[in-house]
Amino acid sequence: MAKKEVKKSNVIVEKVQKASDAVTEKIKTYNEKYVAKNIEKGREALKEYNEKYVVKNIEKGKEYIEKPYKKLTVKVDEVLAKGRDLEKDAFKKLDGVIVNGKKFMYKLPLVETVEKKVTEGLNSLPGFINMPSKGEIEKLTIAMQSLNKNIETLKTSKMV
Repeated sequence: MAKKEVKKSNVIVEKVQKASDAVTEKIKTYNEKYVAKNIEKGREALKEYNEKYVVKNIEKGKEYIEKPYKKLTVKVDEVLAKGRDLEKDAFKKLDGVIVNGKKFMYKLPLVETVEKKVTEGLNSLPGFINMPSKGEIEKLTIAMQSLNKNIETLKTSKMV
């Protein structure tokens, strides 16, 4: 390449560089003058709006919600306490009814007879299904123990 062409290309590069620098400087100045100031003004306006309206409305909303909520929780607690008292009273009265019912029930002559018949029937059930009674099991246990003693005696006598 010739020197003239190199100089021309250098001149072009320098002019493009100067134009680029000038455009960058103008954009920077424009941003500082207009964009940055407007963004800052917007932030301040938004902050003021939040402080004037949003925060106050949130506080009012909390008041509207908290007062009824507190009243409701107090009422629910009162109702629960009354319910627990009623439950205790009901159990006391029911216990009294049961005690009185048992006393009255045993005054009836039929109840005692029915109780005896049921007990006799339950006691005869093992014999009915050919199951040994408690006395028979005890006799068998005693017999087994004496048989084991006899076996042990025989074992020791054979060893000697």
